[in-house]
Amino acid sequence: MATILDADQIRAIEKRIEQVYELPPMPELARRILQLQSDPNAGAVQLANIVQLDPSLAAQVIRYASSAFYGYRGRISNIHDAISRVLGYDLVLNLALGLAAARSFRIPDDGPLGLSRFWEHAILSAVLTQKIGACMPAARRPQPGFSYLCGLLHDFGVLLLGHLFLPEFRLLNKFAAANPDKPLTELEGRLLGMGGARGLLAMGHARIGAWLMEAWKMPEAIAVTLLEHHNPDYRGAHEVSVHLVQLSDLLLSRASDMPEPSELPQALLDILEVPAERVLELAAQVSERKADLLALSALAATAS
Repeated sequence: MATILDADQIRAIEKRIEQVYELPPMPELARRILQLQSDPNAGAVQLANIVQLDPSLAAQVIRYASSAFYGYRGRISNIHDAISRVLGYDLVLNLALGLAAARSFRIPDDGPLGLSRFWEHAILSAVLTQKIGACMPAARRPQPGFSYLCGLLHDFGVLLLGHLFLPEFRLLNKFAAANPDKPLTELEGRLLGMGGARGLLAMGHARIGAWLMEAWKMPEAIAVTLLEHHNPDYRGAHEVSVHLVQLSDLLLSRASDMPEPSELPQALLDILEVPAERVLELAAQVSERKADLLALSALAATAS
């Protein structure tokens, strides 16, 4: 297990890293998309106007809307159609935000932590997290696009690790390939004391991701979700998003050997107020559409 650090130790590590390395800034396009989240008067027109400033990102969103996963039989030729006919404002906003934000990083494509596999897991997690969130009681149910964004971003700490500390990232990638059944948090712990990233690795990818979200001034709920998504004991203001991602990760890790309803953590089900049988049905739906979702993840990888 990774070393547990107190708040003062974490901040000291952050300061040392900031003195030597420069955190990647949030891309301007992502920043402009993020601003729409807090604008109650923003709508499809404003979002389309921003996304189409970047022809590559616009093309990615249009290809998403045209994909087999969404099943739209008409022709999508512009962002306005993608929003109004297929994906909706909320999903396009959060999808575009995630895709644009990921452009800050340059990491290898190969291995279980490489860019391709990162996006495979991110897209599967985003879709399953959104589906589980949608079946929660209305009083606690998060916005579908927000659930999607939490699933999409929750492992951004891995991207930052690879971006800042490539040698250590390559070693961690090899560890992950050689130990496919070991959780990433345990592998990070094995690398403590190795190379210049030892302090960063001691923080773990969850803390690293939260640090980045705070630096980018992302909503607090996003930062907390990244920080706590491996912590089954977390209770607090943002526990719904934390445990939605956690439950999705659990189900995706068992995709080839789906658990019985009684094997799912009852504490998570109680927090989310979702029945085990329904959660497993949703996981099966995502598994059945995995080929289509992996096609979407390939689009995301090419956009990064």
